[in-house]
Amino acid sequence: MPPQNRGAPPSIKTFGVNGYQMAYLERGQGIPLVLIHGSLNDYRSWMPQMEAFGADCRTIAVSLRRCYPDRWDGAGDDFCLRQHVDDLSVFIKGLDAGPVHLLGHSRGGDIALLLAAKHPGLVRSMVLAEPAPLNAILPRTSETSMAVSERRAFVATALEHMQRGDLDRGLEMFTDAVSTPGNWKKLSEPVKQMRRDNAWSLKSLADDALEMFDPTAASKIETAVLLVAGEKSPALYGMMLDALQRSLKRQRKVTIPNASHGMFRENPEHFNAAVLDFLAGS
Repeated sequence: MPPQNRGAPPSIKTFGVNGYQMAYLERGQGIPLVLIHGSLNDYRSWMPQMEAFGADCRTIAVSLRRCYPDRWDGAGDDFCLRQHVDDLSVFIKGLDAGPVHLLGHSRGGDIALLLAAKHPGLVRSMVLAEPAPLNAILPRTSETSMAVSERRAFVATALEHMQRGDLDRGLEMFTDAVSTPGNWKKLSEPVKQMRRDNAWSLKSLADDALEMFDPTAASKIETAVLLVAGEKSPALYGMMLDALQRSLKRQRKVTIPNASHGMFRENPEHFNAAVLDFLAGS
């Protein structure tokens, strides 16, 4: 199905995937680089990257099913990793441009991993910026168990605040927990609004963590992978990256200084340079 306009600004396109109109933003020409956002985000989160990446690649930032410009109230069961993987595979095939580079942040990194495992022919290389923790690939240690329990607790508490109508309090709790204390207050108003627009994407995180992606699944991925860490990020993201380092065949890791989980926004100069350097050799 050709791109369609559904009332969004002219620069925003849509493409039909599995009965849903996926919105996306596109810049540049060449080998496609598909940017996959994490929870509370959408294609707008990649604005600090579009110009830099668009100079070298056909850079495409997607909004996943039920994310902005969709207005989702959290109802239904089609906001899940497997649905987003299926949607994205259809989208990439629709580009008709051969295998693509994937860049996934947080939950978007999980989508990239699952897509590469299920559809290896669609993926040229991957950049994984602190994929969200998946229980099956994490080592079974007391430290990991404690970190996983803490994450489950703060996600549940954030959702409780949101369900009581205190949206900003729930978003503040989650944002500070996955980055650094006080991070929410430092965000610009447009970034805060983007998180409000996608607030109910947090509902999937508990089920996402149970996805059966283990070391064996990771070891079957043949493509080159860049793992990206934030210098100040919570320890659980480091545990996830360590597990991937042990399992992936072709990987290397970089750390973005003076940044936490939102490293692509907090230090875009270093983040963009690291990604472009990797893509140049992929």
